[in-house]
Amino acid sequence: MKRFAIAALAVASFVGPLAAAPAFADPPGRHDNRGNDRHDNNRWDGRNNNGYYTGNQWHYGPPPANVQNRRDFRPGYQAWRRGDRLPSYYRTHYVVVDYHREHLRAPPRGYHYVRDDRGNYLLVGIATGIIASILLSH
Repeated sequence: MKRFAIAALAVASFVGPLAAAPAFADPPGRHDNRGNDRHDNNRWDGRNNNGYYTGNQWHYGPPPANVQNRRDFRPGYQAWRRGDRLPSYYRTHYVVVDYHREHLRAPPRGYHYVRDDRGNYLLVGIATGIIASILLSH
């Protein structure tokens, strides 16, 4: 009985300060609206991301707001590949490049140069959006 009392006293003295410790709130944005932990690297950043995963499926462009709250949402970046179609979002948001000023050769008829967020030049078909060539920045 004496051992039990000593053990209970020892546990109470150890747990007491922990129970009285103040509770600090998590900074905003650390939990989604369902209370699940969200990491800061799961946020969309247009300079570092050009698409996102939902499950194991890749989508180019920024995600809709309702997709960002899904458990399987992961923003990411995939390098452009020759033959891929540049999504309409990027065809309207990327800047068409003046090839004379940038010291590039003239694009073939029906193509133009587009610069992405990382400074790469993409030779893209105007009508189809197919990437014909990629010139990587430094």
